[in-house]
This record gives sequence, structure tokens and C-alpha cells, in this order.
Amino acid sequence: MYMVDYGSNVTLECDFDTGGPVELGILKASLQKVENDTVLLSERTTLLEEQLPLGKALFLIPRIQLKDAGQYRCLIIYGIAWDYKYLTLKVKASYKKINTRHLKVPGTDEVELTCQAEGYPLAEVSWPNISIPTNTSHTKTSEGLYQVTSVLRLKPHPGRNFSCVFWNANVKELTSATIVQGPLEDPKIPSSSLLHVFILSLIVAPIFIATVVALRKRLCQKLYSGEGI
Repeated sequence: MYMVDYGSNVTLECDFDTGGPVELGILKASLQKVENDTVLLSERTTLLEEQLPLGKALFLIPRIQLKDAGQYRCLIIYGIAWDYKYLTLKVKASYKKINTRHLKVPGTDEVELTCQAEGYPLAEVSWPNISIPTNTSHTKTSEGLYQVTSVLRLKPHPGRNFSCVFWNANVKELTSATIVQGPLEDPKIPSSSLLHVFILSLIVAPIFIATVVALRKRLCQKLYSGEGI
């Protein structure tokens, strides 16, 4: 079985024995993918012919994708004889890049600690030494990776650090990140909202000024009329 990192290159190997020197003219080697009991020629593989004289058929699959995972059949035909071998390929994407965030919750005296990472297969997230319930969710990216987000909401604990742990049980892999409680980040107002406020002020300001001028003019007219009586 081959366990391969997402995005890397892998070479699948099939050994064969011809009982003597290999005659390349009567040798055919191919790699087929088995899907739903159907055997299809794998279009993403390239046969590396350099090792064929040594009885090795090497198949290169570049830039491994999630869809490359599965079972393959290596078929060797030598003259009128033939043989095959099954190979299993599994793909993993480590949750090694964990993005963290430490935000103040508006209108409360609480903070939100967030850990987010992408990987495959789906990982579990835990916060060691924390008894407060956490909110963990996941979505799938266009590449088929899992984007896992875990949020912890609690009262501020100055000087205390918190860790989130991503456990990928299928591949027995653990990664973690630590959130250092430094200065809080205030939720940013989207630039589009600021633009709307600016445009609204441009509209309202002239109306307000025109109203004030009209009221003052009317008041002056009344005062003038009163003095003439």
C-alpha cells in the first residue's frame, strides 16, 4: 500500500520475472485503475522505461490529487504470458497549516478563539484542558479537501494560552497550534460598509445645510416683519 501526500509525486512499482534477459520488444506494461468493478487504463500515469530491463515497471503519477486514491492493477504481458498485481494508493493532506484568530465578541465581555485548517481525511479538533463546549464545523473545498473550523468562546484569561489539536485518525497524524492571548483584534468593518456611510453622508449633508439655511432665512423674514409693525 502507498500512502502519499496530496500534491506530491509518486512512483508505483511492479516487479516481474521473465526467467532470463528481458526482451523489450515483446514486453508490454500498463497500469489500470479499478473503479466499481470496472478496470480502466489510468491516463494520469507515465511508464518509466529505464528500469524495464531490470524487471521493474515503474509508473509515475504527478501532483497527486484526491481522485487518484484507490486500487490499481499493474498488468505485465510478455509474449504470450501475462501476470498482474494489485496496488492500493491512499492520499492524505496534513492539517499542518493551522490559522488562528483571537477576537473580541462585540457587545459582550467575551472573546472568540478560532482555529482553521485544510486537510484530508476529515480530522477531529479538541482543545486540551478546556471543559467549555466548542463549535466545530467543516466544508469541502473545490479540490475535495476538508476545511475544518473550530471556535471557542469564553471570558478573557490574560496571560493564559490555549491550544487546538487536529487529530487525523485515519492516518494517525496529529498537528496543533497555540493561541497566545495578546492584544485583541476588533472585528473589522468591511470597506464596502465604510463606502456606503461616506456616500450617505455626501447625500445627507447638503440636505441638512439647505434645511438650516431655509429655516434661518424664514426666521429672519419673520423678525424683519415684526420690526416693521
